[in-house]
Amino acid sequence: MGEEKKAQLTIKKGILAIVGMYVCQLLAGIITSYAFKLFVPSKTVPIEIIGVTSVLLSGIMILFLFWWDLNRYGKSLYAQIGLQASKIKNNKAVLLVIAALVLTHFLAWIYRSVILPSFDQAGIIGSGSKMFSFIHANGGALEMSGFLLLALIVGPIMEEVVFRGYLQSSLTKRIPAWAAILITSVVFTAGHSPMILWPMYFLFSITWGWIYLRTESLKMAILIHVLSNLFYTVIGFTGWDILA
Repeated sequence: MGEEKKAQLTIKKGILAIVGMYVCQLLAGIITSYAFKLFVPSKTVPIEIIGVTSVLLSGIMILFLFWWDLNRYGKSLYAQIGLQASKIKNNKAVLLVIAALVLTHFLAWIYRSVILPSFDQAGIIGSGSKMFSFIHANGGALEMSGFLLLALIVGPIMEEVVFRGYLQSSLTKRIPAWAAILITSVVFTAGHSPMILWPMYFLFSITWGWIYLRTESLKMAILIHVLSNLFYTVIGFTGWDILA
């Protein structure tokens, strides 16, 4: 057997992870659109269903590329992208995650439910919540299962691997950690909609980036992302006003 290749996480590699993510999303969108036209030609498929299917497919594609990269370089890449235990004790790390989750969602509630209404911008929700609302009202078990798979597993893992694991980690090697978190959060926020909710998405990303920096474990960044999405999913199922 040959020697294992040594991986070097560079800024170029971090940027390529972002580019690869958007390329996968573009390809998944094209594949999904044509697939529905081919296999469901006599039925108009709602854009929300196409959207969920497309994003889920792109997430799986990105995770496959991630697996390929790990398989290619092995353990030499693990620590560089945070695939390791938290540097602080797990119980303290989890408490830190929960505290950060509560604080960020409280601030998000203030922004969306107090500040925005004062500017006649009440009732605005993000694209993910729009998909959930439509599927909850009009979809079946298959559509909802696909959404939950995306929101609670594929989406958080994929985004944290790309943004925190690759981009933030690579930037931190060349610039101060706070600058790496800021740049990563700007890129993360720009990929979400609507723009009026950007302060919320930026707040979330800053917090998740800090959790990753503090624990040096991608698992903790994934955990807070999953819990955040789970919170909004529960809010949606209960029929309360969706916050993001």
